[in-house]
This record gives sequence, structure tokens and C-alpha cells, in this order.
Amino acid sequence: MRGCRLSLIALGLIVASCNPLPHPTATHDTNGDGHIDEWVYTVSKSEIKVALDANHDGRPDTVKTFRDGQLIKVERDRNFDGRVDLIETYDLGHLNRVVSDDNFDGKPDTIKIYRNGKLAIVEHDPDETGSVASADYYDDNGVLIRTVTRGKSPHATPLPDEFSALTK
Repeated sequence: MRGCRLSLIALGLIVASCNPLPHPTATHDTNGDGHIDEWVYTVSKSEIKVALDANHDGRPDTVKTFRDGQLIKVERDRNFDGRVDLIETYDLGHLNRVVSDDNFDGKPDTIKIYRNGKLAIVEHDPDETGSVASADYYDDNGVLIRTVTRGKSPHATPLPDEFSALTK
């Protein structure tokens, strides 16, 4: 992978920071302030990425990936530090997993698994040891039915180091 960097982080995840999209295929000023706040990248015939600048600092804070017209992933920088701290993945338009770094230290703390668009499991690693300290299980109505202690998460998703690949 040319232009990519791999690094190991909490939960035994591998993080890739790549620069595969040097130039956007389209840009937009969605709020009319004279500054670009949306970039569109054509990755392939079937895949595009849309980067959005929510706080108008000139850097993307959210990147949405679409394949064959369907949303498949959303990467967010919720505290605007240039690093991804939340990744949502979708299957057939339905949210199926969210990996988040809730204390913004670059390591995933929580993994949420959805079934049929409803929260099913929440795995926690509050100490960021790479092992899930607890997992909460929910029924189809969203009611917590049990909490258990577990080992490494089979549901982990890497968090990219930063959005800089999309802004260069």
C-alpha cells in the first residue's frame, strides 16, 4: 500500500493512514460563505467519498463512503482535532457497527453492534488495555438484558490516524 502507514493501537487493532485520494473530483460551498466545505472523491466507478467540514476550519470533519449508491461507512472527527474518533459502518443502508474513541486519546473505548438497525451489543474497554472489560447485550426492544466480562473483541474496527489524507 503506497503512501500508507500501519500502527498498532488498543484492542489489538491495526490502523491505516493512507493518501489514496490526492485531488477531489468536485468541491462545494454548501453554506455560501465563500469557503469550500464539501469535497467529493471518486475512488472507483462504484465508490465515492464525500468529505464535510462542519466547523468551517477548512478541514474535513466527516467522511462518508458510498458504494453503488449505498452508504457503507462514516468516519467522524467529533472534537475537530484532525483525528478520526468515531467510525460507523453500514450494510444495505442499516447501521451495523460503531467504533468510538470517547475520550479522544486515539484509542477505541466502545464498540456498538447493531442488528436490523437496533442496538444489540455494546463492548467497553475503559482502561484501553486491548481487552473488552464488559459487554452489554440488548433485546430487540433496546432493553439491556445482561452484562458480561469478555476478552478481545471480534467486532473491532481500526480508527484511521487522521483526515489529512483528504486535505492534501
